[in-house]
Formats: sequence, C-alpha cells, structure tokens
Amino acid sequence: MKVAVTGSSGLIGSALVDRLSARGHEVARVVRPQSAAAGSIRWDPDSGRIDPADLAGTDAVINLSGRSIGEKRWSGQEKEALRSSRLGPTTTLVEALLRLDAMPALVNSSAIGYYGDRGDDPLDENDGPGRGFLAQLCVDWEAATQPVADAGGRVVNLRTGIVLSADGGALGRMLRPFPWAPFFRPYAWGMAGRLGKGDQWWSWVSLADEVAAITHLVEGDLSGPVNLTAPEPVTNAEFIRTLGGVLRRIAPVPVPRFVLDIVLGRELAGALLFDSTRALPTGLLKDGFTFSEPDLEAALRRALDR
Repeated sequence: MKVAVTGSSGLIGSALVDRLSARGHEVARVVRPQSAAAGSIRWDPDSGRIDPADLAGTDAVINLSGRSIGEKRWSGQEKEALRSSRLGPTTTLVEALLRLDAMPALVNSSAIGYYGDRGDDPLDENDGPGRGFLAQLCVDWEAATQPVADAGGRVVNLRTGIVLSADGGALGRMLRPFPWAPFFRPYAWGMAGRLGKGDQWWSWVSLADEVAAITHLVEGDLSGPVNLTAPEPVTNAEFIRTLGGVLRRIAPVPVPRFVLDIVLGRELAGALLFDSTRALPTGLLKDGFTFSEPDLEAALRRALDR
C-alpha cells in the first residue's frame, strides 16, 4: 500500500513509519516545505495548502498532527493553539481528499479525552462524549473528518490513551523531575506517588501495540471511532505502584490535588491527570486485533528496558 503520514517525526509517527515500512508499504511523510526531503509530500497546514495531486494514488492518509496537550497551562491562547493545531490540518487534508477521484482512507488522531471524566464506567466506542474543553475538542476534531465519510470514504478516528514510552508522552514526563521538586523534596527524584486518591482510571497502551493497531486499521476495513487502549485499564494508584516496582523505587507520599492544580492549572490537571476514563478496545478486539503487551508491568518493562 501507499500511505501518507502527517506528524511522522513525533513519538508515535516515527515508530509508525518504521512499522509500515517494515511491512513493505510505501510511506510518504507529509511535511512542511522547510522539512521536505525526497519522497515526501509538502503541505502548509497553517494556511491550508496542500496539492491534492500529491495524494493521488495513496491508499491511506494517517493524520497525527496536533500540539501536545500538556506542555503549557490552558490559557485562552493555549486552548486556541490546541484547537487550531488539530482542526486546521484535519480540514486541510479533508478538503484535499474530497477533490480526488479515488479517495484514500483517512485515519485521524483523536483521544480518549473524548469521554471526559466518567468514574468507574467501562467505556467503548458506542458511548457518547463527556464534558469539558478536551472532550469538546475531540468531538470537533472527529466532526472535521465527517465530510469524507459523507462522501463515501472510510474514516477511522483513533481514540488513543496513555502511550507508554520512555522517550516522550505521559510516561516520559513522569520520569523527569517534577517541576515543583525544589519545593517538595519527596518528589525530587522524578517519580511521585499516587495522584490524589488514586482511584481515577488510566487507560494506557504500549507504543508497540499503538503502532501495530494503527497498521492493522490501515490494512483492514474497520471505520468509525476506535479506542486505542490496552484491554486492562488500571487505576492511577495501581499504575504508580506497578511503575515503582519496575523501577525498584518506593513511590513517595501521594501528591495532593491542590499541588497539581497550582502547578498546571485546575482545568489541565483535571483533564490530564484526574479525569477517570476506563476505555476498552472493543472495536479492535472484535476486529481480530491481538495485543502483544496487554499486561501493564510487562509493557512498562519493555518501555523502560528493565
């Protein structure tokens, strides 16, 4: 197959390009003009420019573009940047695909933030959206792909959970010294205890299973929203306890919520760390996908090379 990938230099994108190439697919990176190299496709998502002819003959377009959710406090300006970095590129791709005679499949990023804070409820792809900025952002992000589906194209929206990698993402940030370490000595070694009560559900997936699942979706015919999470989500307390065991560290005292509210802002801290989302990969499992790392401890050991 011929596959075009945006966000190909990111944590997931770079691993995905390697996986697709290893399986014999022809991969074209969709990049900004200043990053263009032989075999890549140029675009300017900020101004909505891409030549549809460059996507002709492509079997699938994978859109992984989007500003990192947790890098800055959610000011009004930051929220707008998060929205534009997702909706702009998606709209640019959708408008280009609609101009093609043979429309490739569109595999588009989304997140389990779609579901919001749902307590202990198990959630699959049939459950509706939650409340809050992140949930609405995911709703609007997925809605931006709808014109392709309306035109008869295949669209997959990837509702991804916490991707386990020491090189970045949530786990990578957890392994770095916490920003408040100079003031709270128990957290100075780069690993805190449970967050708040620790009873919030964290839905995770190994990086290997993340890219394997996306590859499975590209090569298959499933459409609609798909939860990209391991079959066994865990509570935050269990996650921290398992991580501490893998690192052979005793997790220090719990981090009170008010500390994280001060450091990150209450809205971001809630969406990123305290919202409880018990997402299940019902669609993937029904479609015959097999997780290679369904166990959290084993997945953490591979991610951390322990």
